[in-house]
Amino acid sequence: MAVRLRPRRPALAVAVALLAALALLAALAPLLTSLDPVATDTTATSLPPGSPGHPLGTDPLGRDLWTRMLYGARTSLLVGLSAAAITVGLGMLAGGLAAIAPRWVDGLIARAADILLALPLLVVVLALAAVAGPSLGLVVAAIAVTSWMPVALIVRAELRGRRERLHIRAAYALGLSRWQVMWRHLLPGALPPVASIAAFEVGHAVLTESTLSFLGLGVPPNRPSWGNLLTEAQAHLMTGEWYTVAIPAAAVVVTIIAVNVVAGALAGPDEGRTW
Repeated sequence: MAVRLRPRRPALAVAVALLAALALLAALAPLLTSLDPVATDTTATSLPPGSPGHPLGTDPLGRDLWTRMLYGARTSLLVGLSAAAITVGLGMLAGGLAAIAPRWVDGLIARAADILLALPLLVVVLALAAVAGPSLGLVVAAIAVTSWMPVALIVRAELRGRRERLHIRAAYALGLSRWQVMWRHLLPGALPPVASIAAFEVGHAVLTESTLSFLGLGVPPNRPSWGNLLTEAQAHLMTGEWYTVAIPAAAVVVTIIAVNVVAGALAGPDEGRTW
C-alpha cells in the first residue's frame, strides 16, 4: 500500500516527513544525547529552553528535557505501532472469521464486538492493572482489547459485500477452499479501509498512552514517555515552567495530526484531495 504523494497535496508530504523525522529521532536517541533520561542534576534544576547544554531546558529535578523527549518518543511511538499492529491483526482475524464462518459464529463475534464497544477503556485498564500492575504491556493490551472491534466490523462488512462477486464465485468453482478464497481474493480487497484504520489506530494509541500515563495507569514513572512527561509537569504548570507541559503536549498533538493526514490519504484517492 503506497501513499501517492501528489504535488498539490503538500500537507501529506509534510505529515509523512514529520512522522519520519520523529521515528528517526527516536531511533537515534543514544547518538543525539549523551545524558541519562532519568538522571537528576541538582545544580541545573528548572532551566529554561535555550540554556547551555540543555536546548529544551530541564525539569525541577534537573533532568534534561531534550533527552527525555527523545527517549519518550521511543516509548510512545512503540506503544502506538505495537497496539495498532495487534489491533488490526485481531480485527482482521475476527472480521474474516465472521465473514466466512457459519452464521452462529458470525453472530457470536458481532455480539462480542457490540459488548466490548460499550465497555469503557478505564474499566479494562483498572482490571488489568489490578492483576499485572502498570506497565508498557498493560497499555498495549488495554488498547488492543478495546479497539479491535471497529476493525473487525469493517472487515466483516467488506468481505460479506464481496462474497457474491463473480470472481469470488469463480474461485469457489475452481475448487479453492474458504480460507484460500479469503486470503487470496477477499482480504486484498479490504486492505484500503483497513490501512486507513491502522493509521488512525497509531494516533489513537499514542493519545491513549499519554492519557493513561497522565492518570498513573500507563507506563511506569521510571520509563520516559510523552504521557509521563505531562504527568510530572502538571504540578508545575502555574509556576512559570510552561515549557515542561507545552513541549510534550506539542509532540503528541503534532503526531496525532500527522497520522490523521496520512490516514485520510490512505482512505482513498478522493478523500483529502484538498490536502
